[in-house]
Amino acid sequence: MTELAPNARPADLPASVSPAVSRTCLRTAWFGALACLLLALVAIPWVDRPVVNLAHAHTQGIRWIEHIAELPSPLFVLAWPTFAVAGASLIGRRQRPAWVATLWLAAGAVGVGSVLKQALKFVFGRTWPATWIHENPSYLRDGVFQFRLFGGDGAAYASFPSGHLTVMLAFATVLALRHRTLRWPCAVAVALTGFGQIAAAYHWTSDALAGAALGMAVGTAFVAAWQRWVTPRSA
Repeated sequence: MTELAPNARPADLPASVSPAVSRTCLRTAWFGALACLLLALVAIPWVDRPVVNLAHAHTQGIRWIEHIAELPSPLFVLAWPTFAVAGASLIGRRQRPAWVATLWLAAGAVGVGSVLKQALKFVFGRTWPATWIHENPSYLRDGVFQFRLFGGDGAAYASFPSGHLTVMLAFATVLALRHRTLRWPCAVAVALTGFGQIAAAYHWTSDALAGAALGMAVGTAFVAAWQRWVTPRSA
């Protein structure tokens, strides 16, 4: 296996070498996911309603905020086709281009994250901050603030966790772990998505944090599994 200098960047590597992700980076990502989950639990009783009230008074309905809230939307559509195409291009290749492997892992993480978030939405059955689909009961219109465990009957009770934050973090975590030069762009994209989702009153703060935790965990799991699978075959 080609030895990498501790501070080597992906741009300095041959195209056929997968960027090595240190255990420290993986451990940090796992802790980040856990921290987001714990913050979500804290936000439910103390942060969610004050932040939605603030958003309703100052930022809800602003068009540019609604646009940046939808930044991850293409990922929902492109995830599985990209996963299939990138995966097919890796079959039978002893030398795997790093960018193709990254794209494959990121698409897979987004796809799995999308499935998991949908299952969790059904399990928690949470009401939305605002009424926007199927005349759903909401906090801003009806004063409703509740979870209906295993009562998520479609989109009307599906606020928790945020799907947009889930897929954005799944995608960004894979890119950021495998390519250091992409960490800042990924951080900006995540921050914009989170701000947009909360400021537009699309989601509670705890929804966003829980979605971030789920996406980060799925993305980290994909990177860790790939590295564990590839390393013995490259030695």
